[in-house]
Amino acid sequence: MTACASCGADLTTPLGCEACGVLFQLDDEPNPFEVFGREPAFALDQKAHKKRLLQLTRLCHPDHHGGSAATRAESHTALLNHAYEKLADEFLRADLLIALLGGPAESADRQMPPEFLLEVLEWNEHFDDVEATPTGSPEREALTLMAGDLKQRRAAVIGSVGAGLTPLPPHGDPILSSLRRELNAARYRTRALWRIRELRVA
Repeated sequence: MTACASCGADLTTPLGCEACGVLFQLDDEPNPFEVFGREPAFALDQKAHKKRLLQLTRLCHPDHHGGSAATRAESHTALLNHAYEKLADEFLRADLLIALLGGPAESADRQMPPEFLLEVLEWNEHFDDVEATPTGSPEREALTLMAGDLKQRRAAVIGSVGAGLTPLPPHGDPILSSLRRELNAARYRTRALWRIRELRVA
């Protein structure tokens, strides 16, 4: 990044200068890695990430800015919090990296690994059968075990995607399409977990 025009200090975030406290007008929305002054990478130290959030929150907090800068502080704070959540979540971080590297978006490539399609159909049939049973039935209670298995497998898939993004592949690398399909499978497992929650509380 460049130096601050107000005080000459090195800049660590496009949001403003941490040395003199001035907030900058953003013509284009920076991506979450840029907001935090980090190089794009899948690996993330959650403790350091939280510490950095607190530092940038102090810079952007509306209580520290008056007049028109207060409005800018509010929008910067919203942008900062959104960026924090996106980087803190492994799935969202992987999704962001694939997009930044020129890989297909979920809307452009909804394919999944072929062996996964049959599994999805079996889940849906099972959920429909369970939905026909009364609240508190053994079938609904058994969903707890299924949820545990889905969580483990979802974590394994995201771990596999993370390994594929470490180190980052070149921009536009064909592996990004494969990683997108794996993420699609992880997303379906997340949706299955939501359906289980609905069935467990219905």
